[in-house]
Amino acid sequence: MEYWDLYDENRHKLNRKAKRGDYLQDSEYHLVVNAWIKNAKGEFLITQRSANKSHPLMWECTGGSALMGEGSLEAAKREVKEELGIDISDVEGIFVGSTKRYYEGCPDILDVWLFHYDVSLDKVKIQKEEVNDVKWASRKTIKELYDQKKFEANAYFEDIIGKKDYIYYIGLNANNAICNDNFFAGSITLYNTKEKGNIYFSDKFIEDTKSDIFMQKYYNFVYQTALEKQKKNPNTYFICFNEKIRKLCQKMSDINIIKSNSPEILDLLNDKFKTRELFKKYMPILEYKYFSGIRTYEEIKEIIKENEFVLQGQIGAGGDNTYLVTSSQNLPPLSAESNYCVSKYVINTPLNITLVIYDDKVLFLQISAQLILLTDHKFKYVGGDFIYPQNLDKKIIDQINKGSLQIAKDLQNMGYRGILGIDFVLKDGVVYFMEINPRFQASSFLISQALRQKYNIDIAKLHCDALMKKSVSPIKIGKIDYSFLNCNESEDFRVLCNYEILDKGYFKDNKSSVYRKIFNHSIINLLPFEKENK
Repeated sequence: MEYWDLYDENRHKLNRKAKRGDYLQDSEYHLVVNAWIKNAKGEFLITQRSANKSHPLMWECTGGSALMGEGSLEAAKREVKEELGIDISDVEGIFVGSTKRYYEGCPDILDVWLFHYDVSLDKVKIQKEEVNDVKWASRKTIKELYDQKKFEANAYFEDIIGKKDYIYYIGLNANNAICNDNFFAGSITLYNTKEKGNIYFSDKFIEDTKSDIFMQKYYNFVYQTALEKQKKNPNTYFICFNEKIRKLCQKMSDINIIKSNSPEILDLLNDKFKTRELFKKYMPILEYKYFSGIRTYEEIKEIIKENEFVLQGQIGAGGDNTYLVTSSQNLPPLSAESNYCVSKYVINTPLNITLVIYDDKVLFLQISAQLILLTDHKFKYVGGDFIYPQNLDKKIIDQINKGSLQIAKDLQNMGYRGILGIDFVLKDGVVYFMEINPRFQASSFLISQALRQKYNIDIAKLHCDALMKKSVSPIKIGKIDYSFLNCNESEDFRVLCNYEILDKGYFKDNKSSVYRKIFNHSIINLLPFEKENK
């Protein structure tokens, strides 16, 4: 019987053991090793899994679980001896790196080792119940197997075979990349983001960023910068999050732009009305009446039989274009082209979940309570609270997870890939679907912070891997015990205390937030944010 030592997430050994097949708690990890063997020709000794194992006939490097009492390097050498009959006990091992992976009932810590060793294939004696075949393979061959989905790529695969990609973010808004600076090799932006590798167009605020003249200047700047980076390293890629920048970059046919989701699907997902109608088969939606053109307050009031109501535009983000109307004085300007919906105002708790959609899976990340203030009759998103949802009833969480998965599966079939946010409102124990956010969200930076702490990756990597059709190791973050608020002035939310300030990644003259205040406690009940049971 095979027994393992157990560790906590900080790699401290626990005073207990497990045998293979035991169910492990989320806080219990066992040690797994990968052993790459490289010869003097630069080839790697790779093995093909037995047809009787999981992932049958997939190629991979040698590896397995460390036994009780074994160290990481000792386990790597033993696995090579058992699976290949090769004794590398006297060979120096090069430690490549370590990561954690989440598997339901069996989370692990994966250590990756590299050994320089030459051996003839006729000296290799494979363990038939584990290995079907073995061969020396060049980096090119391994890349081809991987592209054909015939190679099982674990952590540090790109570092080992020299396939590491260098990805730059291209954008206009200085705060779009704030959660991703550890992942990107750099960024090309309008303003200085204060992040590593940033190349920026101007250090002075520009008023005419929507003009054709400006866009042509910015296009020339982005194109020449990207071309220079790509010439220095052909494995350099560029990604855009902003639709205007994506359209700009479509003209750059000789630049490695990571293919994003189609404009058609993005237009659909940004349309609040269409998505509500599309997904109400999975989750309830609040009762709405749809209008177009110019209407007076009295006309709308008469139709919906309410003296006060919420009016929301067809497109908008962050609470923009959402109003509480109580009289003709605060009815927003409407035109003949206006499309909007009207609903009864109900006290509710706004919630959000972040997902990442891949070719073959949907990765669930965190649920947050959205901090929304009613200011000048306008509902404005000002931050997020990740602690508050931890105390929600399990039935509510189940509603969110079930509905989110159904929506994500539909989007997966439509071809959508990458990061996705879904907004809900909670009223009297029922979760109502609100809208889709096909982008990074304001709360993404805290999720990325948790990912870095536990798995040493950024949320941008998950997004890029999904777009580039790469696999991802299983992930489960656990709790995020933080709240945050977007701030324009140092005095914003001055009644609250005990916070840290995050100001990296913001341009002081930008019209969006200058910095964020981060709290290590729940704050939704400390100010009149939208929520039930005020």
